[in-house]
Parts: sequence; C-alpha cells; structure tokens
Amino acid sequence: MKRILTAALLFAALTGWVPPAAAQAIYRCGDSYSQQPCPGGKVVAADDSRSASQKSQTDQAVRRDAKAAEAMEKARLSDEAKPAQVLLPPARPQDTSLKPVAAPTLKKPEQFTAVAPKKPGEVDKKKKKKKATKRAA
Repeated sequence: MKRILTAALLFAALTGWVPPAAAQAIYRCGDSYSQQPCPGGKVVAADDSRSASQKSQTDQAVRRDAKAAEAMEKARLSDEAKPAQVLLPPARPQDTSLKPVAAPTLKKPEQFTAVAPKKPGEVDKKKKKKKATKRAA
C-alpha cells in the first residue's frame, strides 16, 4: 500500500512540474509577424514593459469593465423579459348627431358630341376673325 501511495505522489509531483517557458523571438517580416525567421526579417522585442502597479491597474480596469458589462446584460435581459407595451390612441367621443351621407350618383350626359382634332397647320377660323377685328380697331 505504501508503495502505491509513494508511486502516486511521485507521479503527481513529476507531472505537476512544468519547466518555465522560454521567451521566443518574434520576427517582423514586412507587414506580418512570425516566430520563424524570414529573409530580411527583424527581431522585435516582445517584453511587457509595464510596471507591476500599471499591470495591476489594468487588471482592475478589466475586472471593473467585465462587472459593468455583466450588470448591463442582466438589465437588458430583464427588459426583454417584460411584455411589450401597446400604445393605443385615445378613443374619440362618438358624435351621434352626424348621420352618414350616401355618395351622390353621377348622371350620364344625354347626348355626347365628339370633336375631331385639328390637322397640323390648320388655324381656327374664329380666332382669325377676332384678330382681324382687333387690327381694324
């Protein structure tokens, strides 16, 4: 029994130990970045240059923003759960003194006379006479 317990503890200790990750070089190749060197690529420093206080401020801002986003989502969900309001216009008082009027019926003319259109260049005789009388006066 001791042997199994010792083996389990040794196995847990060995699998729990992870060597620290070594920083890899980052190369800039034109407009893209890569972990593999390329012709004409330049090594870019990828160290976090923030101080511990700057990092803690950033972490606090992230937590605060996440908390505010969660509160806004809860408010949105509660608003969506409410039934939609129906806005009806106020009822108009009905006036009983007005009576419906029937639409007037149209009468057909008793006689229809069609007039032919003038031909191009033709002048109305009546208009000529009026022009002549105006000139004479």
